[in-house]
Amino acid sequence: MTAVSTRGLIIRTADVKESDRLLTIFTEDFGVISAYARGARTLKSRKMSSTMQFCYADFVLDRRNDGFSVKETELIESFFDIRSSLEGLALAGYITEVLSDVAVAMPERELLRLALNSLYAISKGLHSPDKIKGAFEIRTASILGFMPDVVACRDCGMRHGNFFFDIMGGSIECSDCRRGHQLKRDEERGDYEARIICPLSEGAKIALGYCISSPVEKIFSFNISEEDMRLFSKAAEEYLLNQLERSFRSLDFYKEVKPKR
Repeated sequence: MTAVSTRGLIIRTADVKESDRLLTIFTEDFGVISAYARGARTLKSRKMSSTMQFCYADFVLDRRNDGFSVKETELIESFFDIRSSLEGLALAGYITEVLSDVAVAMPERELLRLALNSLYAISKGLHSPDKIKGAFEIRTASILGFMPDVVACRDCGMRHGNFFFDIMGGSIECSDCRRGHQLKRDEERGDYEARIICPLSEGAKIALGYCISSPVEKIFSFNISEEDMRLFSKAAEEYLLNQLERSFRSLDFYKEVKPKR
């Protein structure tokens, strides 16, 4: 048995027996791991406050051949205010479900920082849920190796105006090229109507590009109109879900509880 230290975000918990917890932790050093926290649910346990979902903490773990157990833990950030609104809690749940699906047993510190910044923004109410969600989705896809090309129209190189985002192709097309080449693509490829297309205003396009390339700590430092934000958020969501080839129950729940604006 070896003791190891790391920091990590708890993305999922499960109650075990009368007082224990099984934690899924997205760690800095080992990626996603499962760790058994004995006695973590007892009121007198020093582990109780730092072994709940969304907690970011320092961990000392006993490493055995069959996995990890929590020896010591010290809370860094609980993101407690996430729970102050159902919308915020649902969005945080979606973020952690995505992490549970995509993170692996190897370090991915950029993705961890992105998740922490997103949860912090939710807990403090710093930005709209649509901005946080969209930025998280498009940057996550990029980190995973699915970075789209949204700089310019793939056909003519146009950088300004309204565009269409080819979700399956990971590229954009300006309005003129879409009209001018639609029939030609139908004849040559026969799959034009099968593609998933999201309309993009210039503002939404710029926001996507910014979130793909900006430093993670500045990823929410952009401002666009309400309509641009709607298009940006929709396109980012469609792109991530298409690349992962799945849906998320937590996303459906988020949409159910999201206030109609």
